[in-house]
Amino acid sequence: MNVIDVKGYRDRWSVVFSDGAYWRAGVYIPENSSPGEIVVLEKHNRPELFILIEGEITLVLSEDGLEIKEVPMEPGKIYIVEEWHNAYRPRGRPGKALVIEAPDIETEYLSIEPPLPCREE
Repeated sequence: MNVIDVKGYRDRWSVVFSDGAYWRAGVYIPENSSPGEIVVLEKHNRPELFILIEGEITLVLSEDGLEIKEVPMEPGKIYIVEEWHNAYRPRGRPGKALVIEAPDIETEYLSIEPPLPCREE
């Protein structure tokens, strides 16, 4: 058995475990502290699974890259993200998520103009 203590992770993205070609797990700490700081959305060719493990994180999601919705993550819920996305830690508070994804994931990026026209879900 491996036990991974996520308390020491401070980078935006740190892969903490990989099962070769099948899946990998990482600790994600959004660098943004408000939706107004988000200037890029990303989208992958495969879904990602997000679980809040500490603090506060709000996902910023868009189906079309134009209309944006904000989804505050809740402990105990699993978020499967397939659309354009980014995230922030409200008011810069602590926040960490566990992300499970395919190791061969391909990423597209979409530049956006802040401030985002967000609606909360």
